[in-house]
Amino acid sequence: MPTTSSILTNDQCVPEFENMLVSNLNHDHSQMINEIPITYYLEKLHELGPSFFGDKLTAFAELNIEGIDAPFYVHKEYLVVQSLFFREIFQNINDGDKVTISIPSPETFAPILEFLYDGDAQKWYNSITMNNYYSVWQNVEFLELTTEIKDICLTFYQNEIEPRK
Repeated sequence: MPTTSSILTNDQCVPEFENMLVSNLNHDHSQMINEIPITYYLEKLHELGPSFFGDKLTAFAELNIEGIDAPFYVHKEYLVVQSLFFREIFQNINDGDKVTISIPSPETFAPILEFLYDGDAQKWYNSITMNNYYSVWQNVEFLELTTEIKDICLTFYQNEIEPRK
C-alpha cells in the first residue's frame, strides 16, 4: 500500500521551529528541544536561512538599529536560539511589532545577522577585517552570541591580529 508524505514549504517549517523553542535555553548546545538536539535545529534553520533572511512577509518583527536607516525583517527562531540578548528582547515582543535597539557597532551588524540565518562561517569570517574586528567583537559580546560564534571571532584574532603584534 503506497504511503503519502507531505513536504513542508519554508514558510510552514520555520513556525514549527518557533513552536518548539523553550524559553530557558542557554548556550549549551548539548541541550534538547523536544528531545532533539539544538544543533540539529540550527542546522535546519541555517539550511532554510537564505530563504528567510530579510523576508518581510514571513518576518516576526521589524528590527531597527540606531545608526542604520533601513530596517531588518527578522524571525524570532533565528535569533533566540543564538543570542541571549534577543531571547530577552523577544519575550516582550509580539508578532508584527517594530523594535529599535542600540548596539555598539551598527556598521558591523548586517553580516552578523546574515550569519545567524545562514550559518556560513567562512563568509562571515571573510567579512571581518583588521579594521572592524574590535567592532564586530563588541557586537558579539553585546548580543551575547553563542560560544560557537565567539570562536569564529577568536579564530580571526589568532590568525590575523595576534601574529601582527
